[in-house]
Amino acid sequence: MKKFVSKVLTTLSNLFFPSNFSCLFCDNDVEKGKIICNECLQDASFNKGKRCILCDMPICGDGDVCDFCISHHKAFDKAMAPCLYADKAKNVVIRLKTKSEKYLAPKMAQLMATRFLEENLSVDVIVPVPLSNRSMEKRHFNQSQLLATELSKILKVPVTNSLTKTKETSSQKDLNFVNRQKNLNGAFSVTDKKSVFGKNVLLVDDVITTCATSNECAKTLKKYAKRVYVLAFARRDYKNL
Repeated sequence: MKKFVSKVLTTLSNLFFPSNFSCLFCDNDVEKGKIICNECLQDASFNKGKRCILCDMPICGDGDVCDFCISHHKAFDKAMAPCLYADKAKNVVIRLKTKSEKYLAPKMAQLMATRFLEENLSVDVIVPVPLSNRSMEKRHFNQSQLLATELSKILKVPVTNSLTKTKETSSQKDLNFVNRQKNLNGAFSVTDKKSVFGKNVLLVDDVITTCATSNECAKTLKKYAKRVYVLAFARRDYKNL
């Protein structure tokens, strides 16, 4: 009986207070200081190889910019994401967003910070992509806010919530590129202009797809900010929508 109780308590402890020494993707034990196990390091979830210098989408050929960025203007200066929205990385995003497994955010932020530091960029403030009031009431937390808070601890850069979503919009996941852009037009505003005025801003989100959200946020921020860089955990292939 004691062994059974002990096992139950251990299971509950791991569920609500997972070990810091477990793999982000599979929850198996990892060595101290690591967040991904050796097996998952070989997973296709990582955004490796040649990528578009603007949106971080994997590309082939001789050019440095993807066809999508050539034909569609980007308001932000550069987007980055350490993972592709597939396989194990996709599962992590779903667990954070729909299952409220908030303990995943610190490790996700570590991967994001590593990707950001690879670019040797300098930012003054971190801004999470905001949710609408309706979405906040439904989910009770903003996953981008969680990631921004953890990134702030790692990068030693302050977070400001001066960007707000002032317009209720339809869900982006069911829309194509054109309708995603129309859906978000004029949806954001800056409530504290001084917090971003003349500064380099790091806009944080969980997933980048067509860049519609990032672009609209960046367009709004650039009325006052100097530069806007976008950092997400995963990059989704817009061609698979």
